[in-house]
Amino acid sequence: MRKRLQNLYLPALSDISGGNSISFEAVRLQLIANNRVQIWTNANLSNGELVPISLSATITIERRCRLAFCEPKFEADSVPESRREISQTLSIILVEILDRMIHLDRFDLDGITIRLNQLETQEKLLIFRGYAQIERIPANS
Repeated sequence: MRKRLQNLYLPALSDISGGNSISFEAVRLQLIANNRVQIWTNANLSNGELVPISLSATITIERRCRLAFCEPKFEADSVPESRREISQTLSIILVEILDRMIHLDRFDLDGITIRLNQLETQEKLLIFRGYAQIERIPANS
């Protein structure tokens, strides 16, 4: 996950970065009630400027194979007032990136298909319920 949040060149970021890359660093996650997650990070603009980001989102399952981050809420109280506008913009972009990041079909599981039926947060645990369909046992190399 960390690698996919480094040196990003996205059209949505070009106005903020002046066409340079942006990295999200020191990402911290905390699971909270009702299948929500609290996320804190710093956006490192290419000039070395750090912008703090704090948000929460609901984690859901889409099409039984993808984790989605829905209902994002920018946590303005955790960000200095002078940085809130840029932080809120970066928060929206971060959620869009995270929302496309975790897809079970991207895992290289030769002959194995995993599908999720349900997820649930319980204190510090993220619990998945689903199944694995094994068409063939991968050969040892």
